[in-house]
Amino acid sequence: MNTKGVKAIIFDSGRTLNVPTTGHWFITPNFYNIIGNSQFNYSYKQLDDAMEKASVHINKILLVENEEQEFFMFKEFYKIVLDEINYPKVNNEIIELLARDNVYNDEKFLFFDDVESSLKKLKEKCLLGVVSDTWPSLERVFINKKLRQYFSTFIMSSIHGSCKAEKILFKIAIEELDIKPQEALFVDDSEQNLDAGKEFGMTPILIDRYDRKNLQSKYPIIRSLNELL
Repeated sequence: MNTKGVKAIIFDSGRTLNVPTTGHWFITPNFYNIIGNSQFNYSYKQLDDAMEKASVHINKILLVENEEQEFFMFKEFYKIVLDEINYPKVNNEIIELLARDNVYNDEKFLFFDDVESSLKKLKEKCLLGVVSDTWPSLERVFINKKLRQYFSTFIMSSIHGSCKAEKILFKIAIEELDIKPQEALFVDDSEQNLDAGKEFGMTPILIDRYDRKNLQSKYPIIRSLNELL
């Protein structure tokens, strides 16, 4: 891909650089071990419905400025989940274990194989940044996985009480990079987010991590970060 004139590449995080290790953002690595109860039965649909209800609740909490606040938010989340699936004897201990596994377990995310090698090479060519609709613990995972070092700006929505659609996060990132929007590529897996990036002035690139053969988009499609090199 021709990146002539590009001074920066801004990446989404989820499904662009990383995915949940378990395949579900809220089913943490130790989720089933924590709630394990041989006399307790529930269906996957019940669990999905419960997590959907809990998600609606936490999505109303726009400002989450640090990991401590994130931890308390996820305590609320998992209490709703356990109540909805009629988990026997819901107590603070199990709620805290679930919330802690979500917030403080670095193994909750799996990074795509091309991420570190591509970021290392791209860093030599231009500035890199992350703008993600997410919570504060994401940055710690990047730090501990030795990936944060490649980014000159790292913007997480909840810290600013905003989201990509509102474009405030893009403005913050661009100002921190000290460039113009027109000098940046924006890589995301969502056309809706790319629309917001384009309206802000950046060049949108859709990334498809699942090799969907019939995928069509109004934006250029890549399936690996190597295509940006």
